[in-house]
Amino acid sequence: MSKSVSNMSGVLSGQKFVKKKLLNLFGLHIFRILVANVYFNIRSKKLFSEFTNEEEILKTDGVIVIHDFLPLNEFEGLKNEFDNQKKYEGNEQIIDEGDSTWVRKKFSRRHFEKMPFTKKFLTNQKLLKFINIAESRILSIPAVWFDTISYEKRVSGIQNSSEVETFHSDISFPSHKVFFLIHDIKDEDGPLTFCPGSNKFSLRRLWMEYKKSNQYDREENDAFYTINKKEESFLKLNIIKGIVPKNTLIIMNGNIFHKRGNASVGSKRSAIFLQFRYNPFSLKTQI
Repeated sequence: MSKSVSNMSGVLSGQKFVKKKLLNLFGLHIFRILVANVYFNIRSKKLFSEFTNEEEILKTDGVIVIHDFLPLNEFEGLKNEFDNQKKYEGNEQIIDEGDSTWVRKKFSRRHFEKMPFTKKFLTNQKLLKFINIAESRILSIPAVWFDTISYEKRVSGIQNSSEVETFHSDISFPSHKVFFLIHDIKDEDGPLTFCPGSNKFSLRRLWMEYKKSNQYDREENDAFYTINKKEESFLKLNIIKGIVPKNTLIIMNGNIFHKRGNASVGSKRSAIFLQFRYNPFSLKTQI
C-alpha cells in the first residue's frame, strides 16, 4: 500500500519527469502535462479575473520582452550595484564551460538592505504582477542572481558550446525565468534565442512530448530534452533572437523552446536573473 502511494506521489510531484518506461509508453507524461494545466487554470481563476495586453502575451506566447522597463534613474542605480557587486556580500560561483566563463553571484533577502536599487527592483509591482500571473500564484522573491557570461577563449579540439547548443525545453510545465539586461545585447554576444508560442498544447507539441518521454535519459538538473533541425521544422517554430538594449526585461516560460545564441570571442552578456519552479500539481496559491 505504502509503495503504491509513493508511486502516486511521484506522478503528482514536482519532478520534471517520472522515469517509468511502461507507464510513459501508455501516456503517463502526457497525462501529467494535462493535469498540471488543469491545476494551473484553477489557480489562475481563483486569483485573476482580467489581464492587460502584455500579460495576455506572456500567458499565450510564453515570453514577454519589455524595453525601458525601469525609469532611467532607477536603472542607473541598479546597474551601478551590478557593476560594483564585489562590494556586496553574496555567494559567488565561477563555472567554466569550455569556451565560456559564467560568473554567477547570488544575493538573498538579508543582502537587499545594503542594495537599495536591487531591493526596489525586486519589489517592483509590475514585475511581481507578471510573475504572479505567469506562475498563477502569489509569490515573493527570496533571492536574485547577478550573471555574467564571458566568451574569452577557444578550446582546441572541441566544438564550442555556444555554437552547437540546440533548442531545448527545460520542463514540460509552467516554470519561469526572468532576465533583466544590464548592458546592450548584440548578435555577437550570444543572445538568448527563443520560440514564442511553442508552449501551446498543439498536437505537434504533445506528440513531441510523448516521443521524448519514451527516450528520456537525463539527470534532474538537465534540460528536459533537446530537438534537432528536423524536429524544429516539424514543430514549425517561430525563432526570435533577444538582441535588445540595456534596461530590457525578458520573462520566459522554461517550457518554450530556447537556446543560447552563437557568441564571438571577447563578447559578454550581463543580466539580473530570477527563476521560479514549484510543484505544478498543487492548488496552493501563495508561496
